[in-house]
Amino acid sequence: MSFELAIDASEKGKNLPNFWSNIHFHPTDAVEDMWGKNILDQVAADGSARYVRLYAMFEDIVSRDDDGNLRFDFSEQDKRLDYMVSKGFDLLLCFVFMPIVMAKTPTELSGVRYKDKRFCRSNPADYEEWRQVCFTQAKHLAERYGVERVKRWRFHCWNEPDLGFWIYPEFFFECTPEQQAYKIDEYCKLYDYFEAGIHAVSPELKTGGPSCGHYKDFFEAVMRHMAQGTNAVTGAKGTRIDFASLHCYSSIPQDPHDPYRYEVAPERIVAQYQTYRKIMAKYGFDKLPCIIDEWAAAAEGYKGIAEDPRLRFRETEYYAAFYFRLIDCFRKLEIPPERMMICLSGQDHNTEDFDGHRTFFTARMWRKPICNAFALAARLGETALPAEGVFPRNCGGIVTRGDDGRIAAAFYNHESDFGKEGETQVLELRVTGLKGGFRLERRRIDALFSNAFTAWSRLGSPQSPTVWEREQISRRAVLEKCRPDEEVRDSWRGDIVLPPNSVELLEFFPC
Repeated sequence: MSFELAIDASEKGKNLPNFWSNIHFHPTDAVEDMWGKNILDQVAADGSARYVRLYAMFEDIVSRDDDGNLRFDFSEQDKRLDYMVSKGFDLLLCFVFMPIVMAKTPTELSGVRYKDKRFCRSNPADYEEWRQVCFTQAKHLAERYGVERVKRWRFHCWNEPDLGFWIYPEFFFECTPEQQAYKIDEYCKLYDYFEAGIHAVSPELKTGGPSCGHYKDFFEAVMRHMAQGTNAVTGAKGTRIDFASLHCYSSIPQDPHDPYRYEVAPERIVAQYQTYRKIMAKYGFDKLPCIIDEWAAAAEGYKGIAEDPRLRFRETEYYAAFYFRLIDCFRKLEIPPERMMICLSGQDHNTEDFDGHRTFFTARMWRKPICNAFALAARLGETALPAEGVFPRNCGGIVTRGDDGRIAAAFYNHESDFGKEGETQVLELRVTGLKGGFRLERRRIDALFSNAFTAWSRLGSPQSPTVWEREQISRRAVLEKCRPDEEVRDSWRGDIVLPPNSVELLEFFPC
């Protein structure tokens, strides 16, 4: 059975700002390394990220002089951010982790992380010093990169303070009521001094928080403080917040006895986002922009297939189709997120290819299907056009026009139940309103096209591939055309065959 769809390319359309082409790059100090630069170079070349989230890494910046005064050395950060700016990225900079020399409890340290560094989860011994750090950081950025650039950036206070990254190593639900209250009160105070420090540099800079990992009670307490609480700096009612930052992960494993079943769905991320928005509306923030500064189909950032075989979906075409369905779900909301940033972490843990980590690339830097999906989505324009007709189950489409008159239409078939075979669907597409001549290019991601994992699997999953095997895998790792180019005038008609978990992009370029 096939389904008929019609597109009129001459329609006026609706504005569709790109909220989907953004990433969280982790660890931040990998920007200094060749492998980190290689990733960012390819992301920049693909246009896959307009905004990149990084940590400020104050542990590399703040110390004390012999008289006990705070001393600032931005040389390491300058190298990182200069590189990001040179690639054309705008930044979401997370002001997170307390310099040990400022910590109220300097022994509240994490385990060893990248480059043998540790972070401090403590609150500051002196909040005025925290304000000084936030002011000095913002002032340095404004002077180095200019207020016109930096006002496009976003600054947010801390990372997942409801989890084990703020004051206590326990998650919010594991804390006693007294500890929970302390976590909340101290975070609100932290934000007040953060906001005061940054806006003392320029009121045009944008601040937000709290980047909660999961717990809505914590998030609601922060929103209540922003609207009704006593500002710890000014004593006035409420605190300025320019955007709310949130984390939305689809799921964690549900059935440990099924090695391939992994219950995830884009709709779960959307449902979490809508829950956050309801809380915001309760305190008068119904129109406040939101940034999902971490999202993924599953959490477990440093786990791979060795720890959980079900994480195999991160390597396959499933994740590419998941991403397009998520974009489609969000764009239909009255207030979609201002930005959504996929969390890329675990590349520094990669020892083998296709090991299931939360990355764009394998250990040998082969592009995964999710990486190709970001490159594909970056080709969408910012004017949405309607597609007339009924999509079959699990399918959808995003039709756009660019400022250059290019028509980009992406169609997907996503079976959320990973482990279920799904059904192939056929779309009969008719495009009219193509005034003049166009060139049609078609690109696809599925089990065959643009899929290094399939090529690697068919070769027997070699961990030490030969030169010939590496060549075969590399050929399928790139974003591939699935049909020869066509010359089109005025209209076009054709079929799009969508196997389970596939995406196809049709681009009509004006000649």
